[in-house]
Amino acid sequence: MSGPEQAAQAPQAPKAIPVPEIVKRADEVAKRLRETEELTAPRPAIDAIQARLPEVSGRLGPELESTIETLNAAPPGTIVERLQQSWQSRRRELIEYVEVLTKRATQLEAALDQLARLRANWTLTRSDAQASRAPAAVVERVDAVVADIEAMRARLQAQRAATLVLQDRVADEEARCESALARIDRHRQGAWMRIFERTTPPIWSLESNGYRLGEFPARIDEAAVASLAQVRQFVGDNAGGLFLEGLVFTGLIFMARAARRRARALAVAGEEPLPAAVLFDRPYSAATVAALVSILLVFPDRPRVVTDVIGFLVLLPVLRIVRPLLGPAPVPELYAVAALCLTDRIRAELAMVPAIDQAFLLLEMLSAMAGLAWLLGSGRSGRAPESPPARRAVAVFGLVVCTGAFAAAAYGAMGLARTLGANLLFSAFGAIIAFAAVQVADGLLAFALRVWPLRRLGMVHRHRSLLERRGHYLFCWMMTAIWAIGTLRFVGVLEWALGLGQAVLAAELRRGAMGISLGDVLAFAITVWLAFLVSTGIRFVLEEDVYPHLRLARGLPHMISSLLHYAVLFLGFLLAVGALGVDLNKFTVLAGAFGVGLGFGLQGVVNNCVSGLIVLVERPIHVGDAIQMSDLAGEVRRIGIRATTVRTWEGAEVIVPNASLVSEKLTNWTYSDRLRRMNVPVGVAYGSAPEKVLELLLAVAHAHPGVLAQPPPEALFMGFGESALNFELHAWTGRFNQWALIRSELGVAVYAALRDVGLEIPFPQREVRLRDGNGVAVSK
Repeated sequence: MSGPEQAAQAPQAPKAIPVPEIVKRADEVAKRLRETEELTAPRPAIDAIQARLPEVSGRLGPELESTIETLNAAPPGTIVERLQQSWQSRRRELIEYVEVLTKRATQLEAALDQLARLRANWTLTRSDAQASRAPAAVVERVDAVVADIEAMRARLQAQRAATLVLQDRVADEEARCESALARIDRHRQGAWMRIFERTTPPIWSLESNGYRLGEFPARIDEAAVASLAQVRQFVGDNAGGLFLEGLVFTGLIFMARAARRRARALAVAGEEPLPAAVLFDRPYSAATVAALVSILLVFPDRPRVVTDVIGFLVLLPVLRIVRPLLGPAPVPELYAVAALCLTDRIRAELAMVPAIDQAFLLLEMLSAMAGLAWLLGSGRSGRAPESPPARRAVAVFGLVVCTGAFAAAAYGAMGLARTLGANLLFSAFGAIIAFAAVQVADGLLAFALRVWPLRRLGMVHRHRSLLERRGHYLFCWMMTAIWAIGTLRFVGVLEWALGLGQAVLAAELRRGAMGISLGDVLAFAITVWLAFLVSTGIRFVLEEDVYPHLRLARGLPHMISSLLHYAVLFLGFLLAVGALGVDLNKFTVLAGAFGVGLGFGLQGVVNNCVSGLIVLVERPIHVGDAIQMSDLAGEVRRIGIRATTVRTWEGAEVIVPNASLVSEKLTNWTYSDRLRRMNVPVGVAYGSAPEKVLELLLAVAHAHPGVLAQPPPEALFMGFGESALNFELHAWTGRFNQWALIRSELGVAVYAALRDVGLEIPFPQREVRLRDGNGVAVSK
């Protein structure tokens, strides 16, 4: 620490107050003491802690003993999780108490330090006043100020002592919560080691089966009280968020009802129906599913009992939505899965009595085995349509798992039975909810794309199906991830899976001072991928809904999109390099040094890239232009940063380096417009009237629908040939892509017109005369 900082933090030496200022400063001290006296006033939060702490302390002791006893009895995972959430709730409450008390103690400590400095200053002032023989009234005022300071210090010290004692008591109770949570963590970590242990007698044994059934009502009451307390705590901690969820639910109801009216209007008008329009026949069910699933997303740290309540509430709406989407065939299976999931959730709430837990699980697995066996047998016997292979594979897998869970429960290995059976049912029910949520999201997206303001967007009007498909894929991936996380959390291996994933991603491959991990590579790849996605999205929006509303010069939209594309990719690359863990300053230096060497070795590539930027900025050619350079002629299909793709008229794709476009002579047939002049040469026999030929050529040109009136066609006499009078017809067309066909049709029409009027098109003739050696012509 530097010298000025030490001086700033060192306590200031006491300073005597000049005698002329004593009266004024005494009034200031009195005012400050009145302000400090507010700290000694009763604090409702402190009083609430003092009133609440004896009750909490009296409950934590028995609860800790009960937790230890429950953990020793090898309870199911739902009971352990409920215990953990209960103790976490207690700990959060105590942590809030500690924070309040710490803030209070800090305020009191600061006030005491301030009073200590005042007392030192006024004590020194009294000594100086006595030494200077100040009037007795002044000395008495100084003594009064010192006495007031001492009295206030005594009151604050008492407050601080009481606060610190209360803080220590709260810390003791918090330590008790930490002890309980540590025991629960040790139990959960060792749960997988005890999964094959027998925790209840087998069904064929006559041993006492765990707790006596007479304790069942009392344990039900105890579980109900604990669950209700967790629900109240959750509602109290998240009142604002739940209120917003209520508003969202109300808005979803109005939106679903409006979508139902829209779907019916489309059906009456005979237009294309909304995708999953059957959802909007049940607007309340769709809104309920969407709202409850959003609660699961917004509050990931909710208690297990809240998840169970949401599962109960969402069951009926999910069935109402999924049933019409699946058709009549799988409806019994759907109801069977829902009934088993509901039964399993009831079993989880009654799992504190091992006998009830074992009996319920046996009945669940037996029912599931019977249903799956019937499903597989009905397809083979022909009583029902043959199931798809994937569906049969899922049914066989479920039958094997349910059989294993039934055998484990019958043997008494309830840990293994719950791991197999309960997790399978939860996963199946979660998959049904995820499927329903995707269908609801698809329906809401389809409706949103068909109403104002989204329906007015050009990209929605032209690419609605594409947007719906992309949205469907996004919803599927999201719900798959949520389903997987929820299943892992229910099984109890989410933290282990996250830890394993972090360990794998953090594994480094190091060589000397350089090191790289799988996580760095993955972050680099994801960042670059996201940069491509962002660039594609920006260009899509610009091309569909921005450029059409702006009057931009031809080629300028492509230039803007291309430059934005490369800028976003460059920025994404820099972010990816940063995500890779590379220092950007060092990277800049290395890139500069590397660029110098690269410039010498790849001069042609650098030249082409710079030429590409020149082509983009100057825009001598555009995508769709017809160009010609030396022996290459075709249409520009793509302008890249290094090369340009040209599709020749013969259908070949030619990659032209951009440096050639900048340095060589290039003909752009469509630079300013897409007009093309066609030249049709014609030769007629000597003796024909040139005026008549010119008139005929113009008539043929005006008669063709592909020839423009402006610029007007021209017929020209070009000269005297060896065997014909040479003429040429010049005509313009706006159909650039069809100019060759139109020129061909003009040639055919000219030939037909000349033939109809009797004008001859001569062909070259040669007269050969033979002579003998004397120069005399030889007759035939």
